[in-house]
Amino acid sequence: MVLGRIVAAVVAGALAMCATPTQAATTKTVPKKKVPFCQTYKCIALTFDDGPAAYTDKVLATLKKYGAKATFFVIGNRVAKHPKLTQHIAKAGMEIGNHTWDHKYLTELNYTQVYQEIKKSQALIKKTTKQTPKVFRAPGGLRNGNVEAISAKFKMIQVPGTTATQDYIKDYRDVSFLTDRALEVAEPGAVVLMHETVKETVISLPTVLKELKAQGYHFVTVSKLLEGQKLIPGQVYPEIEDPVEEPFGEEPMQDESPG
Repeated sequence: MVLGRIVAAVVAGALAMCATPTQAATTKTVPKKKVPFCQTYKCIALTFDDGPAAYTDKVLATLKKYGAKATFFVIGNRVAKHPKLTQHIAKAGMEIGNHTWDHKYLTELNYTQVYQEIKKSQALIKKTTKQTPKVFRAPGGLRNGNVEAISAKFKMIQVPGTTATQDYIKDYRDVSFLTDRALEVAEPGAVVLMHETVKETVISLPTVLKELKAQGYHFVTVSKLLEGQKLIPGQVYPEIEDPVEEPFGEEPMQDESPG
């Protein structure tokens, strides 16, 4: 009996050692790491500043038509004025970023004032949309240590943009110019700064989307574009030498919404 048990044990051990590599690996399968979408596909992030305002719904309708996502950097006091438009942005699956409460140039303010500009807008956006912004854009692209520290406190990265259509310059507000400019500055990984409050930009958008889509671009939010990267709150992304800065002294685009 004892001998039979010993033989059985030896046989069982031998069978285990002879298991095929496939059988042995079955219990140790390592999940395949998901590759971020924009590391595989040709992506671009379109961003719209200074809303919500008169053309918000029109911009959203155009984006939907072309299957595009975008990021909207909204101004707090306009969120207060147009809460339903702000909710439309969120419900459309767009990303919402913080563009301060009333578009003051933050480098002209002290720490407490900068804190209030960002905090007040952040709180209202969250209350209105149930989304907490993860991206921040300083008016005019003007930043300093206070802006970095406070945006970090609210766990946001800074996104000034990598290029712009320059629709913030009045002399450039021509549909043909803005269309050509958008197509000219487009490149994989770009974050394009535009304004949803500029009528000519809104009119040019269908052609821009159609042309870029034909070139193989996927229109994504800023957060989707940066997916897979280690992001440090308060720092500027994408990392470039010369982020976009609007001309100092430019006022926020006029809110043409009625009421």
